This record gives sequence, structure tokens and C-alpha cells, in this order.
Amino acid sequence: MTTTHPNTSSPVVVADPSPTERLRRTGQDTTTVLWRDIVRTSRQPEMLVFAVVMGVFFLLLFNYVFGGAISAGTSLDYLQYLLPGVLVITVLQGAQQTSMGLAADFTEGVNDRFRSLPMSQSAVINGRTIADALRNLAGMILVAVVGILMGFRFASLGGAVAALALALGIGYAFSWLGAAIAAKVRQPDMVGMLSMFWLFPLMLASTAFAPAATMPGWLQPFVEYQPISAASDAVRGLTNGLPTGDAVWLTLLWMAILLGVFVPVSVRLYRKPS
Repeated sequence: MTTTHPNTSSPVVVADPSPTERLRRTGQDTTTVLWRDIVRTSRQPEMLVFAVVMGVFFLLLFNYVFGGAISAGTSLDYLQYLLPGVLVITVLQGAQQTSMGLAADFTEGVNDRFRSLPMSQSAVINGRTIADALRNLAGMILVAVVGILMGFRFASLGGAVAALALALGIGYAFSWLGAAIAAKVRQPDMVGMLSMFWLFPLMLASTAFAPAATMPGWLQPFVEYQPISAASDAVRGLTNGLPTGDAVWLTLLWMAILLGVFVPVSVRLYRKPS
């Protein structure tokens, strides 16, 4: 890139930053935005409470209201089946938080100020999705603690750590889907409505709460291979010390697809003027 110094007619060559330098600056900007979101959460604790408590709500509701009906006549220990699915559902709530928070920033003009600064634009979404992932982790830990008090048992510490990491990963990938919706729509009320359209079908038509075999035959192929079912089955196998089959690899594949599609889409939509 060339520019002309105001006191001379000779062009002054200004070197573009190297890829390593751009990566370093993006990392610094991401850390700054991450810290901003953490501070905001500390000043608005209701955001953290909502993100953390919803998982416990689903665990208690489905175990005590529907558990008896689902496990009736079978040897299924419903709590051992349910909790891994609730861990996955908990991180989906974090994806909703990404949508709503980013849309609120558009409405309040925060993102306009970010775009006017000499900073990496992708860092704004990076920082938010990482902050939401940290909230997801807090929510999953609370769900696990409540589940243990209810009688749930992890098969091993390594399996528990791997299960939490896998659930956290799929939640992070879905946060970028939420970011793309917010960057396109930019209105919190509409974003909230649109989030329900993808969240509830995937959540309810999955193996998070009930085995696929209990559902209509025409629905079972979709239920078995959609991302929430894959993640629930993988997390369930890891927490219970059971074979996971292809569930872990299918979950990783879904993560790669979601990130590969929605990371560039989110950044491109975010850069567009309002």
C-alpha cells in the first residue's frame, strides 16, 4: 500500500501487516471484547443466572414430570439417560444468548462504534462467542452438580471432562449460527422469535430427552443424524462409559460444518452497514 506524505510529493510506502501480525492484533482485540462481555455480565448478573439456571430447570422438569412415563416398562435409568442431553441443551441456550446480545448491541449502536475503530471486526463476534462459551461451562457444571445430588454418576473423570468439552464445542459452533441470525436481522425481538424456529425443533426432535426408537418411523432418520442427537449420544456414551459408535465423529463433523459456514457468514453480515 502507498500513501503520500503531506509535506512531500514522493509516495511513502507503508507495509501491510504480516499474517502473523494480523493474527496477533485479532487475538488482542478478541481478548478486549471478551473482557468487556465478562465485565458486562458481572454488572448484569441476571444474564448469568438465566444462562445457568435453564439447564437445571430442564433437568428437574423432564426427570420428575416425564421420567416415569418414558422409562415405564423398561430398564432405562432415565436420569443417566437424561443428564447428558440436558448438558447439550444447556449450551444451546448459550447460542440464544449470543443472538440476543449481539442484536441488542446493534440496536444500542455499540457495534457501530466498534466498526468505526481500527480493530478486527471478527474479534467482536469472537469475543462474544467465547464469553458465551464460558457461561455455558458454568451452566453445565451446575447441571452436573445438581445431577450428582439427584443420583447421577459419571463413569470416569476422563469421560466427564471429554463430555463437557464436546458439549462446549457444539455449543460454541451453534453460537456462530446465532451470531449470523443477529447480524442479519439486528432486532432483538425478531431475533428471539427466529431463534425458536431452529432451537425447538432440533431440541425436541432429538435424542436429548427420549430415544429415537420411541418416535415415529418417518422421523427417526432425521432424529438420529441431526447435530443435537449426535452430540447427546456422544456425551451420553462418554459420561456413562458406553461405546459411542460414530456419535463423536458425527458431532465433530457437525461442528466443522457449522463453523465453516457461519463464521465467514457472520463476519460478512456484521461488516455490512445498518
